[in-house]
Amino acid sequence: MAIVNVKERVTLKLELDGGVIDGKQKLVSKSLSKVKTDALDEDLHVTAAALAALQSKALLNVKRIEESKIVNE
Repeated sequence: MAIVNVKERVTLKLELDGGVIDGKQKLVSKSLSKVKTDALDEDLHVTAAALAALQSKALLNVKRIEESKIVNE
């Protein structure tokens, strides 16, 4: 029997510059769920950059968050 990793959910997370408060960088996060599990990293980054252009804060990081289950087939 083979162990298989099945992707269930992908979330695109944008981390925006919230400024420096008390000497520490503050991050403001925006998350988009229901991303296709087979979406390419390059496409997600292009999408994040386009969405960040609509924000008043600068984009610092783009994260792909995956949730998957491991099943025994």
